[in-house]
Amino acid sequence: MMKRGLILACAGLWPLAGHADLALTGYSVAGAFNMPLSSQEQIWIHDSSVRRDFIDRGRAQTQLFDMAKRQVAVIDHTTRLIEIHDLKSLQATAEVNAPASALKMTLEPTGQSRPLLTWKCEAYTLNASVPARLGNEETIFHLKGQVWVARGVPEQAAVKQLVKLARQPGFFMGVPAVAKIAPAQAQMLSEIVSKLAPKGLPCAGELDVSYEGNGPMANLAKRMPTKLSVTFQDFSSTPIKPEVFAIPAGYQQIRR
Repeated sequence: MMKRGLILACAGLWPLAGHADLALTGYSVAGAFNMPLSSQEQIWIHDSSVRRDFIDRGRAQTQLFDMAKRQVAVIDHTTRLIEIHDLKSLQATAEVNAPASALKMTLEPTGQSRPLLTWKCEAYTLNASVPARLGNEETIFHLKGQVWVARGVPEQAAVKQLVKLARQPGFFMGVPAVAKIAPAQAQMLSEIVSKLAPKGLPCAGELDVSYEGNGPMANLAKRMPTKLSVTFQDFSSTPIKPEVFAIPAGYQQIRR
C-alpha cells in the first residue's frame, strides 16, 4: 500500500507538465522479511494530468490523476473496473485523522550525484515523521532515506503546471487505498511531493519505513522493516496522445 503512494512521491508527482509532455520508465521494489516485490513503472504527464501504470500482485493497474478536477481514477484492467475518487474528499478524511500540521520533514542536499542518461541527478537526504495509528495504537511513522532529482535540464520545461499546483496551500495528491486506510502516510506523501516538486525531475528514491512505539503492533513492525525504492531508467519528451489520459471505454465505473 505504501509503495503505491511512494511512486507518486518519488516518481510521478515531482515537477510535472506545463505545455509539454514527459514520460518516465523504470521499476519499483517493496521489500519486507527479505522478500522483495518488484514492478515495472510507467509514468505519463501532460499539463495537470498524470498516468501511472504498474503491476499489483499480478494485476495490471492504472492510476489516472486529473489534478485540475482534483480527481483520481483507479483502473483494474483485469476486472475492467474503474473507481473514481474525489481528492478533496480524500484530503478531508485524511486531515481529520492526521492533520498535516503534525507532520515534520527535512530535505537536505548531500553533494552526491548519479547519471540518468543525459541528466545529472543530485541526492537529497529525506527524514520525515508523523503521528499515526497502527491498529489501535498511537505510534510515530517514519520515512527516511535518499532521493535523487535532476534540475536545470531542458525537460523541466514540461512540468511547470503541476509544480505550480504542488506549491499551492492545501495541495493533496493521494492514492485512495493509502488515504483511507493510512491517512498519516497519505499526508506525508503529499507533503513530500510539494517539497520535491520545485527541486527537479525524478531519478530515483530509496527509503526505509518504520514505526516508533511500545505497543504490540509497533513492536511487530520493528521486526519487519520495510524498504521502498523506485528507479527510472529512461525518459522522453515526445508528445503523448490524448487517449493515454482517457477513461477506457467499456469498463464498469464506480464513484466513491
